[in-house]
Amino acid sequence: VACDHWHTWKDDIALMKSMNLKHYRFSLAWPRIVPTGFMKDGINEKALMWYSNFIDELLKNGITPYITLYHWDLPQGLLDPANGKGGWWSTNETGHPDGWILPEWNAYVQLCFTRFGNRVKTWLTFNEAWTFTYLASGWGKAPGIPDYSDKNNLKWPWVAGHNILLAHASAVKIFRSMYPKGISDHKIGITNNCDWREPATSDPKDVAAAERSVLFWLGWFADPIFGPNGDYPEPMKKLYGEYLPEFTEEQKKDLKGSADFFGLNHYGTGFATYDKTKMGADRSYAAIHWEGLPRAKSGWLYGAGWGLRKLLNWVKNRYDNPDVYLTEGGWSDGAPTAKEGAKDAGRMGYYSNYTSEVLKAINIDECNVKSYFAWSLMDNFEWEMGYQERFGVTYTNYKFGPDGNASSKGENAGKQPTEGGQVRTRKDSSCWLEAVWSGQKLVDLTPPSFGGCVTSNIFTGTYTDNPAGLCEREITVTADGDYGMLKCDQEKCATDPCKGQYQVKFSGGTIILPFGLQTGITYGTFSKTTGYWNRATGSINWGTGQEWIKKQ
Repeated sequence: VACDHWHTWKDDIALMKSMNLKHYRFSLAWPRIVPTGFMKDGINEKALMWYSNFIDELLKNGITPYITLYHWDLPQGLLDPANGKGGWWSTNETGHPDGWILPEWNAYVQLCFTRFGNRVKTWLTFNEAWTFTYLASGWGKAPGIPDYSDKNNLKWPWVAGHNILLAHASAVKIFRSMYPKGISDHKIGITNNCDWREPATSDPKDVAAAERSVLFWLGWFADPIFGPNGDYPEPMKKLYGEYLPEFTEEQKKDLKGSADFFGLNHYGTGFATYDKTKMGADRSYAAIHWEGLPRAKSGWLYGAGWGLRKLLNWVKNRYDNPDVYLTEGGWSDGAPTAKEGAKDAGRMGYYSNYTSEVLKAINIDECNVKSYFAWSLMDNFEWEMGYQERFGVTYTNYKFGPDGNASSKGENAGKQPTEGGQVRTRKDSSCWLEAVWSGQKLVDLTPPSFGGCVTSNIFTGTYTDNPAGLCEREITVTADGDYGMLKCDQEKCATDPCKGQYQVKFSGGTIILPFGLQTGITYGTFSKTTGYWNRATGSINWGTGQEWIKKQ
């Protein structure tokens, strides 16, 4: 169930509209579209229709979609080592990556380009290949199965990474055959992730260790695409030796230039010290520490906006200043309630700090940064951390309870997100970001420049569908701000589902009605409607697409 987006997608787009959001990045789930992974077994038209409707609704509301084809969810049928199906870790008899998965990958991506390419112009092949190869080979990320896990990282991350780079190049070749570069306005790339590694001292050995740490992380996947030779970094080839697979000349040719922009996810920074006694799993001989840096809820996330600026300059200098799309960045906390979560000063400070450093990278350093996407719109499932860490700029009340489709064992068996009753509440960070992108300038975090999100008292008043509308609805809010009443004129609103008087619920700038607002339309499976206060228009945006305008 997670954040129940499958059911609440129209509400969630209303939330985006209320934020004046103009760009939204999301991923497609390969297992949802091709359940077994094999096209011969059939595709899921229901899933394709859901994505199609979602894209249409985004565009209808003035929101540009950006699609990631693969964000770590591999169809189970393609990963079955006991039966010779190795997924991204597949090798031939000599132990070399064999690209066994590519025919099914190619069929999947071509299906997506065909179905959605007429409406979606910007695509990403993979999200954070480093994370689902390096960390997934025994360091805690899925799949993490014994067959492909090795804490010394002698083989499997480099096998998987090699297959993924070949899959990226193959997808781009298909994409450009459908949407030719230089003729079409479509774009495609890959998004890689990297934390910045700052030398702990000016000692050349620390400087070199820090450089290797970034190069063996980001350069591993970026050099073959953006570098001069379509190949891995030379220092990496030297230190990894036989463990790093080799590309053929034809593969190098396909890889070189196989991206229209440089996708980059970045979260935190650490300090690197040379340690000749410990090569480390990445072979960089860099020991990392985070002394003096603020830490988020996530144990790995230490904030330093200046680290992002330095990383952007590293990309500029190494890859001839490409167009950079910052596709993720964010801060985690563990707030247990919506009221606590809405006051996310740490996240606001993070985005304020990081956006100011990005602006310096653009204006002072002349880095070609074209976007910065926040992770994420709302709290959601955070992989091995489940629901303990929250990255969203909107708070998700998961309505924890038993889930019949989840495991009935373990201490959290009865504490799973449930369908139908979840509530979203905007956090102060989302309102600050709205002020930034609406005003096209950075905003101070304190009054009078910024006063936080609205409270539920904003809903008190009389509403119509349009300035000349006859049907009037009156909303009142109780003193605690959690509940109120909705009263609709029974004569003037005779044909409207809203007639009579109802108790309604609030959570900050969110309002929830206990009935379906639009007749004759199937809206999820639940008899409620959610709306969000739109500060810019002085109205309520509903998940049904309707808008109630507050009378002055």
